[in-house]
Amino acid sequence: MRLAIPDLHQEEQVHQTGVALINLLGVDLFKFIDASLEKSDGSDWLTTYRKSNLVYANYNFIDPSNLLKELLRVSTSPLRKPIKSLIEMKDSVAFFNRLQIILDDRNDWVHHNSKYTSEHLKTLILNIYPIGVKLNLGLKLECDFLLSRLDGVIPDIAQNEDAAMPEAESLAPSQIVETLNKVISKDELTVGTLIDSEFLEYSYVLHLTGQIRNRKTDELLSEVNPQNSESIGALLIARKPNGGRLRLTHSGTIAAYFEDHWGYLATVLPDQWFPEHLHLTV
Repeated sequence: MRLAIPDLHQEEQVHQTGVALINLLGVDLFKFIDASLEKSDGSDWLTTYRKSNLVYANYNFIDPSNLLKELLRVSTSPLRKPIKSLIEMKDSVAFFNRLQIILDDRNDWVHHNSKYTSEHLKTLILNIYPIGVKLNLGLKLECDFLLSRLDGVIPDIAQNEDAAMPEAESLAPSQIVETLNKVISKDELTVGTLIDSEFLEYSYVLHLTGQIRNRKTDELLSEVNPQNSESIGALLIARKPNGGRLRLTHSGTIAAYFEDHWGYLATVLPDQWFPEHLHLTV
């Protein structure tokens, strides 16, 4: 066990463990890549690659931010070769999309962009664990140990009904229909259509109750925009019944994660969403 065992009731300890797990992924993932490339390209493969571009002269690939960005953004990178040798073509999009989620997680945890609870830690582990399994990385041991400590904790991205999540005040059916009509457009994209636009900095969770939560502040849409929250939540959960993480584009497009990509879920106007999160320009 290469990680300190956290007190799950102490936010700072949970945060330290999450950051340490992300750093451990960088170590184990690069170790896997390095061992494979040494066999195929020789022990000086990294020196050769550094010479190919001055950017890499002092580049530290053990840093998870550097490593994940290299794998995600440089399609010709030799560091991708060991991964491609193990991951089948049909699974590669999902694999690299998971790396993008982990990079987003890394930015959240390192830059203190969220609150750090056992639920958030479990979500992080569940995002990282499949990478460890597919590439047979050593951090599987740490993930298994932490998951055993978190047994019974519901992850941040809801998979089951969260009894602790408060329900919003119920609107009359006619009111819900009226508000839904304001949200649904006849010309909108099909649910699940790939969204490759740039996302805003905010990240949200859609719970199975239809509640929508700001991951950074833990605010619920029902607390800050009660007149729209129930209809928006009803629409989103109808389209994404298992809930999960949400992102928002500059144009008001809400995207959810669909197995291997961020896909279209709905479109909102600034006054239908969290105050000051969305500013549309004409």
